[in-house]
Amino acid sequence: MEPHKENRLGDDARRLFLKRIWPASARLARRLRDQWNELHLELGPLRATFHSYSGAKLRADLSAALNVALLSFPQGMAYALIAGLPIQFGIYACAVASIIGPLFQSSRYVVLGPTNATAVLVFSSYLSMEGKIDKVHSLSFLLLLIGLALLAGAIFRAAALTQYVSRTVVIGYITGAALLIIANQAHHILGVSIPEVATFFDIVNQTIRHAGQAQWPSVALSLLSFLAWWWLKSVFPKLPAVAIALLLVSVLALPLRLLHLPIHYLDPIPFGFWPVSLPSFHWSWFSQLASASLALAFFAAIEGASIGKSLASRSGEPIDPNREMFAQGAANVACAVLGGMPVSGSLTRSALNWVSKPATVLANFWSGLLLAAGLLLAGPLFAYIPMPALATLVVLTGFSLINWRDIRIAVGTTTADTLTFLVTFLSALLTPLDFAIGLGIGVSLLLFLKQVGQPSLVEYTYDEEEGLREKGRAEERILPEICIIHVEGELFFGVADLFREQIRRICLDASLRVVILRMRNAHHLDATCALAIDELAKMMHESGRHLLISGATRPIIRVLRSSGVIDTIGRENVFPLFGVHPNLSTRNALLRAQQLLGKKESEVRIFFEKVHAKPKGGGGQTESEG
Repeated sequence: MEPHKENRLGDDARRLFLKRIWPASARLARRLRDQWNELHLELGPLRATFHSYSGAKLRADLSAALNVALLSFPQGMAYALIAGLPIQFGIYACAVASIIGPLFQSSRYVVLGPTNATAVLVFSSYLSMEGKIDKVHSLSFLLLLIGLALLAGAIFRAAALTQYVSRTVVIGYITGAALLIIANQAHHILGVSIPEVATFFDIVNQTIRHAGQAQWPSVALSLLSFLAWWWLKSVFPKLPAVAIALLLVSVLALPLRLLHLPIHYLDPIPFGFWPVSLPSFHWSWFSQLASASLALAFFAAIEGASIGKSLASRSGEPIDPNREMFAQGAANVACAVLGGMPVSGSLTRSALNWVSKPATVLANFWSGLLLAAGLLLAGPLFAYIPMPALATLVVLTGFSLINWRDIRIAVGTTTADTLTFLVTFLSALLTPLDFAIGLGIGVSLLLFLKQVGQPSLVEYTYDEEEGLREKGRAEERILPEICIIHVEGELFFGVADLFREQIRRICLDASLRVVILRMRNAHHLDATCALAIDELAKMMHESGRHLLISGATRPIIRVLRSSGVIDTIGRENVFPLFGVHPNLSTRNALLRAQQLLGKKESEVRIFFEKVHAKPKGGGGQTESEG
């Protein structure tokens, strides 16, 4: 290539970069900076909370942290087993998430860690791969993908999408999950083993089938744990009842180990064992794990937001869903390096944290440090904690999640809410929790679309005494040739067919010559409904009749103009809405209708308020005009 041509191509490339690529890159950088600033991430507890921290707050936080930490040990191992992972992975995840999460969280009650839904999703995701990928070796890469997806969602404010999850779905999900938690601990209380199953009725069925093998020492320890907890709550309500009851029963159960009674204890964890490594990467893993990571990230965001909103409504404290999503993303990325499994907002541990009344978000931080220290130093001592005692305390926590008042409101408000609650609740009992909350969200959205997909079309009339009013069903029109239809509701693609059919039925009246669509309360007109109006206008023109629109808001006029439908109707037949005179456009449309019918324009008296400018020396004045 000749030198002058190379120079010319280089100049063109530089001009393209300076004119297009550089400005676009600068705009994107500013946008990302603004999105980051909107998160208001201050590494919260390290800068803000410590300024006002006191001894009383520290004691309250440590009490809650101890309660949560003692519950996190067995739960972490249980969720690791559900996911088909070594039991220590669950403990790693609880500790790392509890330490990293509070650096970014906005809620002091939400506890991050592995959950039932995330554990089941991990298990089902790898199960569908039919052993093509080694679970343990690829898990850190899956965690990294989940974390990055959540971080990106938080930066781009995607947590706002969780507002489209109905509170009824949250209530149904929490109630079903609470019963699942209770059922899943029953076999530990009885001292029997059951096959690994994931749904409520399968767990209950297996527990009933093995109930005949119940061991009385386990049942006795469970009863003792309940009595210890109840006594501590009644006599010493300010003490950490869960932690003390578990410690007390563990000490009392020490002599029983010498008798070799059939009591199941927690498995020990090797002393000082904590692997740290960078995530491994293989291109073949990406195609297999990408969809699974997005599903896990989505359900983690939904689960965390649901728990956060539920506790925020009970505490009255605000919550920032984007910061919660960012904290989940950071926790998953940290677990990819420090070991663990996918984490989200934990329903059980968050409920226990709420009951324990922490003073600040640092309670989670202290809980994470306790978990880490306990895992490194006291792992072998877990073998002395009886599983029946711990299971009993988990059951009590599960019962605290059931809010009967919220359930009454959910099932007693509307038919749609009742159906949404029942579908979510029953699916939480019949299917894995990740599918249940997804089904509940889908049903609530479908019912919402059905509800907004029924626009109200009411025929109006007017007379000299009452002005514009709704026409009775059996009442005759004052002007038989003119029909005024008041349109109210959403005019999007889902209602186009219904809208078209209702207007068509009205136009079957042979004496009708002019139809006035009064659209002051119609919203979100889209292309599909605009085409329906266009077809209606053409049909009326072909039969020598006319379509008028009154009370058209600016968004309605903008859609009609940009789509070209306004030319089909005729610009002179579209009357915009006047803010201070809401009925003036309908009056003008009626005068236009009389003109189109070749009649002498009569006095059309539709009353509206005309607001005059306030005189300098006096008050305002209004008058009725026709």
